[in-house]
This record gives sequence, C-alpha cells and structure tokens, in this order.
Amino acid sequence: MSNTHLPESSYTISIAGIDEQIEKIQKSEWNKFKVKCKGLDRENIFKLLDTGKGISLDSNTSFSDEDCEFLQGNEFSKNFLYVEQPRPVGEYFILNKSKNVNWMADEDCQDITYLEKLHPHYSSINIKLMKCGGLTPALELISEAKKFGYKVMIGCMTESSVGISAGIAISGLCDFADLDGASLISNDFAKGSFVEGGKLILSEEPGLGISLL
Repeated sequence: MSNTHLPESSYTISIAGIDEQIEKIQKSEWNKFKVKCKGLDRENIFKLLDTGKGISLDSNTSFSDEDCEFLQGNEFSKNFLYVEQPRPVGEYFILNKSKNVNWMADEDCQDITYLEKLHPHYSSINIKLMKCGGLTPALELISEAKKFGYKVMIGCMTESSVGISAGIAISGLCDFADLDGASLISNDFAKGSFVEGGKLILSEEPGLGISLL
C-alpha cells in the first residue's frame, strides 16, 4: 500500500494551559494534534482551532455532563476532528452523536460486543492493539465497526516501534491515526515503519518490517 493512502498521525499535546498548548502546536512541524484536557476550559477551548491545525481533544474521562452539553450545543465543536472519551467508562448516555461533536470511544469500546449499544452516542472508536489483543482482534473490530458506520482510529500507547509498525500496517483501513508513541520515547529498541512529521512511512522489509537495534 502506498504511503499516500495512509491517514496522517496526530501528535499528543500534554495537559497544560491553553496558551502553552497553542505555543507547542505552533512550534511543531506536525499538522494534526491530540490535545489532552483535564476538565473543559469552556472560555478558551476554541482558541486551539485558531492555530489552523487539525485539532482533537482527549479528555481522559474528565468532562462533566455539562461540559459535554456545552460542546454539543456549540457549532464550533464541528471543527474538532474528534473528542475522545469525554466521560468515565459507561457514563456516555449524555452523548448524542447527531449534535455537532464527533465523539470517539476509547475505553468505552473494548470489543465488537460494545458497538451496537454505543451507536446512538459515538460516531468513532479508537482501536489500540495493546488493548484489544493484537492485529487479528483489531481487524475484526474494524470490519464490524464499519458495518455500523463508525469512523475508526488506530491508536497507540507510549510504546516502541514494534507496536507502532503493527499499527501502521493496518492504518490504511482506518480514518484517523494516533501513532506518535515511539516519537515520545528516547529508548526505542527497534526500527520498522515510522512516523515523520505526522506522515506514516511503511517499511519495505518483509512482514511488519521490524528489526531490533
């Protein structure tokens, strides 16, 4: 598969004040960013969009029901690529996927049995190989999610190029990518497929193209 047919990866911006997060985004060569939040700064959150970059929010379950209603009721929310896991696991009933926000399930979606009950609430799901059990379960989950009309992201933990290479191998089946894990560590012990400025670069070696350093 050509690199040009792969989604572009986001880069993680850690929890900080909005101004500090904007400064990091503006200094980066990447084009897409997942901005970590601890609660929702309603007065300033839309300033992130002024960077002109592709912005997603990852609340790590820190948004209240009122925060979610605020985002759903604001048309500017359509400009975020997605908003990931806004509420604690199982507390997603306030979410309405038809109201301005591309809500993305992370911890709320563990396997294919969750897809039907999440359907009224989430438009997208985040699949992480380290959480779902590897490539085969991930492929099954992608296939079933597409039947329901979900958008799919291939995500990652903070991990080495072994996991990132596996994620890139199936990224062509996905709509979003968040595969910056190996870019965030200094002790990577392998090489293979990789991410450069957000662009996913497939190894030309056999299989997953992984070799140990």
